[in-house]
Amino acid sequence: MTSLTLDQFRSIKNLPSLPEQIDNVLTATKTSSAMDYSIVEMIQYDPAMAMAVLKVANIPLYGYPGKISSLQQAAGLLGPGAIKNIILCTPILEQFPINACEALSIDYVQLWIHSGVTAIIAGGLGRLIGGIESDVSFTSGLIHETGAIALSVYFPAEFARSLEFVDKNQVSLTEAEKQVLGFSHLEIAGEIMTAWGFPDLLCQVTLQCEEPDKNKLYWELAGVVALAKSLACEWGFPSYIKNTTPTKQDTLLDLLGISTKELKKWEPELKKYVEFALDTMKLP
Repeated sequence: MTSLTLDQFRSIKNLPSLPEQIDNVLTATKTSSAMDYSIVEMIQYDPAMAMAVLKVANIPLYGYPGKISSLQQAAGLLGPGAIKNIILCTPILEQFPINACEALSIDYVQLWIHSGVTAIIAGGLGRLIGGIESDVSFTSGLIHETGAIALSVYFPAEFARSLEFVDKNQVSLTEAEKQVLGFSHLEIAGEIMTAWGFPDLLCQVTLQCEEPDKNKLYWELAGVVALAKSLACEWGFPSYIKNTTPTKQDTLLDLLGISTKELKKWEPELKKYVEFALDTMKLP
């Protein structure tokens, strides 16, 4: 165990984004008006920027504290002008004192792509299943790796120890973190979201997104995110951690009441969503 505690994550004010993403936004702001919704489209696949926008949208000033559960809701409430200002205050990953890509062997571009693809699949599944808010499932999929981003950037030594434990013991990252730190990146995400005034829905879905539990609140939405994450990995867009595998699809399909035949029928449509997302992300 280390001296690191969950409480330390409550003081985090923001998460960094990729330099490519910041450059894209800076370029867009120079060529568009304050009301250009292309800015909103650009950030909808960026987990760090999405978290920043949701944080502002959920403050009491805007009248809906702790009630804005999707990036789309937040965008409608704040407007592109305010969103631009938020994004321009987003730190760049390379400004941090570590070269995390080398020190931790993390491909952050791959992580961003995985998050965006998980989001678009989750949103599509929400529509296809019915009875699930697709915007909320999209947002939940987008920010599900928030805790891992925070841990790797702000406490790289502790994260490196967790990765080493994964390699040596061939266990999941979550299990390794619990052994090394006493808590997982999922709990870190929940702590940050609570500190930032997010709705309990987003916190609970993130906490469950690896092992949805039918006895807990929002289990169905958590199941959608878990299934989206599994499909993203299967279709060639895995997360950045080796030796980790998503929840088995058969278990998730059974949980959500979806047949294998239904999922196969939905695949072409979901893959079209993925192609659209990849084109919009403009990442290398």
